[in-house]
Amino acid sequence: MSDDAQRLATRITRLVQALSTGVYERDRAFKLCLLAALTGESVFLLGPPGIGKSLVARRIMHAFREGTAFEYLMNRFSTPEELFGPLSIQALKEEGRYVRLTDGYLPESTVVFLDEIWKAGPAILNTLLTVVNEKVYRNGNQTIKVPMRLLITASNELPDGDSSLEPLYDRMLLRVYADKVEKKHHFRVMVNDTSDVYADPVPEALKITEQEYEAWQEGVKTVTLPDSVFEKIYQLKLLVEERQEANPELDLYISDRRWKKSVALLKASAYFNGRLTVSPTDLLILRNCLWRDMATRERIQGVMSQYAREVAFEQGDTQRQILFLQGELARLERARAEGLAPAVKRTSGLRGEKVELNLEEARTEARAGVGEMVTLLPLVPCGAVSQEVEEPLVRIRVAANELQKRVAHGEGTVAVFLNDHERQSYHVQLTLDGDQRLIIKDVAGAEVPLCVLGPWPVSGQTRKGWQESLDKIVSETQQLAQGVRNRRDAFNTTMPHNFIDTDLTDMVTESLDALAQALASLEQAIDNAGELGQRIQAAYEPA
Repeated sequence: MSDDAQRLATRITRLVQALSTGVYERDRAFKLCLLAALTGESVFLLGPPGIGKSLVARRIMHAFREGTAFEYLMNRFSTPEELFGPLSIQALKEEGRYVRLTDGYLPESTVVFLDEIWKAGPAILNTLLTVVNEKVYRNGNQTIKVPMRLLITASNELPDGDSSLEPLYDRMLLRVYADKVEKKHHFRVMVNDTSDVYADPVPEALKITEQEYEAWQEGVKTVTLPDSVFEKIYQLKLLVEERQEANPELDLYISDRRWKKSVALLKASAYFNGRLTVSPTDLLILRNCLWRDMATRERIQGVMSQYAREVAFEQGDTQRQILFLQGELARLERARAEGLAPAVKRTSGLRGEKVELNLEEARTEARAGVGEMVTLLPLVPCGAVSQEVEEPLVRIRVAANELQKRVAHGEGTVAVFLNDHERQSYHVQLTLDGDQRLIIKDVAGAEVPLCVLGPWPVSGQTRKGWQESLDKIVSETQQLAQGVRNRRDAFNTTMPHNFIDTDLTDMVTESLDALAQALASLEQAIDNAGELGQRIQAAYEPA
């Protein structure tokens, strides 16, 4: 980020802070209204009476050094004269021209606030559409360029099914819901505050000049939309359409015009955060663009939460890759366990079928008072198998005849020597599982297959294949971890963000943290599997 870009982002941050000084729980409204003002877009504020909707508009006016504001409360008897100015009697009498005196009215204002907008009549709505679309006002035979930077409309209700209201409502690109102050400490300060909330809160140095505004409009045009970010916009579009199909009673229709203008808003968001490319973080603003009523607002909240947690920085794809690699590691450990598992012999006699391990080639060692002993090795990473020995299991030494007795019974407790504890025996339970594999349970109850140390029961090619599989898992995990670090860095470069709600950015942070933890667990499991493989290799092929 260049120094100029950094200074611009910092200035916008300070401007938002100044605008919201002394006003509580309206940060979102100030942020989004300022962004709309900086891009020439319009805002619809929805909320009950008396929550400061007009205050937001009046304060935004103070963001501009040459700013003027126009405010009007609509009613069903409102006439165009009350918004656009009275007719000039002199011009009508002397020149026969039908023109309005617009000084001090909407056509001459920087920030316009129209309360109870849905009570406006057709004549007002049609003229407003022209002003919003073309930023011009046709006064008689003259076309006047309107200096309006921001139109804020407000109501405590949504437009009804009257189709005449839909064109104007669709042009309210940003839609903000505001409610009463909820937090107790904010409520306490608010009711005790005696300052003039309508006073100008913006220092002169932060105010935006006309020259700066025009230069910034040119700067926004240089912002690019990377293909990767476009794909995420399209994913969002598909997510919304999926919700519509699943809930046909909801009206989740989003016009092509709204999508197009939303992309322009995203570019402005990037520019006023000091960047020349749109980031996946910027798309979180769309939570305030895509809903049309309270029911769809809730659905869009869900879509954007899903985007923040799964789509913005490929968290969902990464999580699926982690699960795949965990499965690959489990399959490798299972293949190694099955390949090294001791063979079971079944013989028939007068007392019926007899089950025993094939220990003919087992590596044995005589021990006084015990007899011939064999060594058992865990075939998957294993914790402690005895409450008395808390360290992870490395090997078991057990009398061959006692081992065969337990195998013949299917299960049983047997005295063994654990790891390097050769002076004291411990009692553990050995079992044959349903696949006739010799297993032991660790203290957590997990089943751990065991092998009997002897000559390699598998070929060198098989062992090479195991190692190659592990190496591939290691390589793919390293690439995945680097990708997560890169995406985390990309997210961090967009923070703090001047316009995004912190609850959404917190979702991104939490999901990226969860991925880092999952990758750390996977890397630890890979390390454990690798160490175990080396330990088995060393045991089978002592130096």
